[in-house]
Amino acid sequence: MNGRFEFIQWGRAILLTLLSLVVAISIALFIVINISPFFITIPKHLLGLSAAELMADYGNVIKYIQLPTQRVFKLRYLPIDPSAVHHFKDVKRLILLNEAVMLASIPLLVCGLKKQKRQNQLWRLILPFQMLFILLLFSGFIGITNFNAFFIKFHYLFFSNMDWLFDPRTTPIILLMPEKFFTVLFGLWLGFTLIILLLIWGWIKLMLSIFFNKART
Repeated sequence: MNGRFEFIQWGRAILLTLLSLVVAISIALFIVINISPFFITIPKHLLGLSAAELMADYGNVIKYIQLPTQRVFKLRYLPIDPSAVHHFKDVKRLILLNEAVMLASIPLLVCGLKKQKRQNQLWRLILPFQMLFILLLFSGFIGITNFNAFFIKFHYLFFSNMDWLFDPRTTPIILLMPEKFFTVLFGLWLGFTLIILLLIWGWIKLMLSIFFNKART
C-alpha cells in the first residue's frame, strides 16, 4: 500500500512539473509574439514604403495569427504569395492552439499546486524541477548555438509542406524577419520560460519554508 502511495505521489509530482513547463512555454510564447514588433528589422527603401507602413503590415500578421475572429489574411502595403498566406494560416492554427492550452493549463496548475500544498507534498516537486532546469538549459544552449538547424527541423516537424520557404521577391515581408530576428525571439522565449518556471519554483520554496518554520514552532 505504501509503495503504491509513493508511486502515485511521485507520478503526480512529475505530471505537475510537466504541466508547469506547458504553462511556462505557452505564456512565454504569447509574450514573445506580442513584443516581437520591438525587434523587427526595417530594411531601407523596401518597395518605397515607410517604416510605419512596414510595421503596420507586420502588425496585421500578428493580429491575424492570434485572433480567431480574423479569418482573412491581407497585407495593406506589401504583396504576398498565396503559399505564404497558406503558411500563415498554418501558423495561426498553432498559435490558437497554444493560447487554448495556456488558458486551460493555468487553472489546472493552480489547482494541482494547491492540492500538493494541502497534502504537504510540495517537497516532491524539488527534484523534478531541478532536472527540468538542467534539461531546459542544455537544450536551450544547443538551440541557440545551432539555431539554423533547429529552425529547419522545427518547420519540418510542425508543418507538412514547404510553404514556409518564402521568396523575398513575391513575399517581401520576410525581409523584416531575418534569421537573427528569429534567433533573438527564441532566446527571449527561452528566457521567459525559465523566468516563469523560476517564479513557480520560488513559490514552492517559499511555501516549504513557511511550512518548516511552522513545524519548528
